[in-house]
Order: sequence, then C-alpha cells, then structure tokens
Amino acid sequence: MRKQERTLQQLDPLAAGTSWDVALFFGLATWAYAAIVSVSNFQLIDYPVFLIVALVLFTAGVLVHLWSAAPRHAPYTRRSYSIVVLLVISAGVFEIVSDGGGTVSMLTDWGPIAVALIFASTSGYRPLPDQYYAGLAAVLTLGVMLALDGLQHDLPFGLAYFAISGVTLIAIVVLGQASYTFKASRILMAWQKTVNENAINPAEVSKKDLSEPITDQAKEFFVNLLESGRVNEDDTAYARELAAQIRLQLLEMTDQTWVERAGCTLQDPEKVLSKFDISAQSAISALITGLFEAGVVQLQVSLRLDPLSERLSCVIQGTESSQDFAGGKLRTYVASFLRVMYVVFEDVRFINNDGHVNVMFYYAP
Repeated sequence: MRKQERTLQQLDPLAAGTSWDVALFFGLATWAYAAIVSVSNFQLIDYPVFLIVALVLFTAGVLVHLWSAAPRHAPYTRRSYSIVVLLVISAGVFEIVSDGGGTVSMLTDWGPIAVALIFASTSGYRPLPDQYYAGLAAVLTLGVMLALDGLQHDLPFGLAYFAISGVTLIAIVVLGQASYTFKASRILMAWQKTVNENAINPAEVSKKDLSEPITDQAKEFFVNLLESGRVNEDDTAYARELAAQIRLQLLEMTDQTWVERAGCTLQDPEKVLSKFDISAQSAISALITGLFEAGVVQLQVSLRLDPLSERLSCVIQGTESSQDFAGGKLRTYVASFLRVMYVVFEDVRFINNDGHVNVMFYYAP
C-alpha cells in the first residue's frame, strides 16, 4: 500500500498539477542548453567521447524525470528520483572531465548549471530530506571534480574559488527550493489536519439537513393556515398527505450515500464505501461533477475489495450524451480532474470507447 509522503505533489494534488508544466519547461530548456553548448564547443575540448557520454547520461536523466513527473505516473517515487539524481550528477562529472586542459568558462561548463536546473524542477515532487541528500551529493561530487579539473588550469582567483563558485548555484537552488517545500508542506499538513478535524461525516450531514425538512409546499401550507386562523377537514387531509410525502423523501435521503447524492448509481455489495477518506471522496466527487458537466450520463460507481492486497477496485462507468465532448475532447476536459486522481489513487485508467466512458482505479485505505 502507498504511504503518503510529505511532498507538494501528494499533499496538494490539484495545485501540483502545474508542476508538470514547470518540469517540462525546465527539462526541455536545460537539455537544449546542454546540447547547444556541447555542439558549439565540441571541437575545443580535449575528450569529446566523455562529452558525448555526458550528453547521453543527461538525456536519460531528463527522460526519466519527465516520465516520472507526468501526472499519470504519479507519485514521483524515491527510486525514480534517485535514478535521476545519479544520471544528472554522472553527466556533470563526465562533462567536467571532457574539458581537460581547455578553456575554462562557467557558461561552457554546463554540467553544474544543468544539475541545478533539474533539481529545481524536481523540488515539488520529493520531500525535504531527499532534496538535501541529492544536493549534498551533487555539491561534493562536482566540487571535487572541479577542483581536480582546476589543477590543469592557471586560475586567477585560486582553486578553492573555482571549485566553490562552480557548485554555488546548486547549493542555492537546493537550499531555496527545499526551504520552500518545507514551509509549504507544513502549511498544507496543518490545513489538512484542520479540515479533517472539522469535517462532517456525510451521514451526519444528512441528519442535520433532515432535522428541518420544510419544502415549498409546507411553507405555503403553514402560511395559509396562519392567515386563515382555522383548520378544516381538507387542511387535515392535506397535512397527512404532505407529511407522508416528506417522510418518504426523508427515508430515501437517509439511505443514500454520498455517491448516490452526487447523482450516481452505487454497486457496493461488500459495503466498502466508508473506507474512502475525505481526500478520496473529494477527488471522486470532483471527477463525477466533471463527467456530468461534459455530458456523461447514467454514471455508475462499482466497488470491490481485493482480499489479498486489501485494495479497493473502483470503476466509474457512464455514457456520452453530447457530441460537444466526443472522443479526445472529453479526456481534455476532465484532464484536471484526472491529475488529482493520478495522485490520490493507484493505476488510474481512463477509457472512452464508442461513447462508453470508464474510469478504473485502485485505492489503498
């Protein structure tokens, strides 16, 4: 079962959806910068093979980062982050070594700069300790490599200045981003704690709403009685009929679950709906709302408990009733809802085939 980590992606799935745009921009822009600099200086370096290896490793690191950061692959795991860190630091090492005794320039030595930019784009996906460990590994490794590389050059400000200045950007990015992640995660956790403590159980909401079941008909009836100042046999009969209607409505509402109140049919033979926490209920309710707004009707939610993994298997089924969101337009419309689903649930799949919509996912309480 998945354990929630103290990351912005998992604590605030909706806002973290924009992190993908940031990761995509930083990843592609940094790769383009490294590629352009490498091609421009290819004839000037001493060990071109090392530069090619560096670019290959960095490309692999960017690809793993973008794949892991994509909303449908959420959450961004420690294993993926470790692979990215290892690849980009290794790329930085080979890039520094490739220069040999050539011209020293902070701009042409793209290794440390590229590492810093990739670390910046991963900050929303991993907790504070992981970012610190990655930053420390990068600073120590690349700092040592810059010091060794500096031995082959005539440095006007000395070896220590050359090595430290080369990794300063990495240290600044890691410390700044980690500090932001720490403060933001504290605020989000405090907010979630407050919400959970003050959240009202759906059943309690129903009881509260049903404590004063006054319909428009009842209001009008009471006003007429007050205005007339008397009660006849017709009023008595109408009051009985009205009371029976309200009683029937109350019984129906009392038996409804939060899924049924959202307008869906529920198939829950094992009675596992209560296992969803507030975050899961909010994510599912938001998706149901989005599907309804996109013209998907006859929505049905089916639940089943896997006895081995104890995960809940969930399927939301519906039928398209409008051509305005046919085909890929529907996926585009509900993309923001799916981004949240990818973070809260496991193995989320969205299938739209011949007007039949299916959203399948697993939930580990």
